[in-house]
Amino acid sequence: AETVIRAQGLPEDQVEAAILKIAGDTPIQSLLDLGTGTGRMLELLAPQANRAIGVDQSHAMLNIARAGIEREGLRNIQLRQGDLYALPVDANCFDLVVIHMVLHFLEDPARALREAARCLAPGGRLIVVDFAPHTNEFLREEHQHRRLGFDSSEIATIFREIGIEMLQEADLDPSSTAGEQLTVSIWVGRDPRLISDDLTSANATTA
Repeated sequence: AETVIRAQGLPEDQVEAAILKIAGDTPIQSLLDLGTGTGRMLELLAPQANRAIGVDQSHAMLNIARAGIEREGLRNIQLRQGDLYALPVDANCFDLVVIHMVLHFLEDPARALREAARCLAPGGRLIVVDFAPHTNEFLREEHQHRRLGFDSSEIATIFREIGIEMLQEADLDPSSTAGEQLTVSIWVGRDPRLISDDLTSANATTA
């Protein structure tokens, strides 16, 4: 996805700056990066996290991510091979889950988002970054994209169905060069449960 962004003249640095702004300065207790690929999101966000886990189905991509993480000297990251529809992590554990340029590769994006929501701790946030709708068919033919972007109303509907509160929607406009350019969209959702709700439930269970 990073290669496609660069090839289409998209503001990759602006995308990362926007993600950092959304993440904020508050320390992240537990970070989960889904479809971690080269591990770029882990390199970007793990420095402010107590622990971070990256999941990808490809051993080859995990090897690339591992090399980058070792090069950066990041010690708080685990990499796990796994299916995004059945994540190899516990539920209700992560205060930040990131899905960066992954959904357009998936057969069932809604199922992956539901699984991501399962991993959120009460009050945890979900950041989804992907393309807005476009007509660049070559991405389907040459880069295995299953979807040519996502409309915000579609993501909003999925969020409602999986019980995630939409906090923010934003489009990052591409630079103006020849040909159709791709717009990157960012959606931020939150698990609506309160931490106190989770504690109350736990106390009731142990009572």
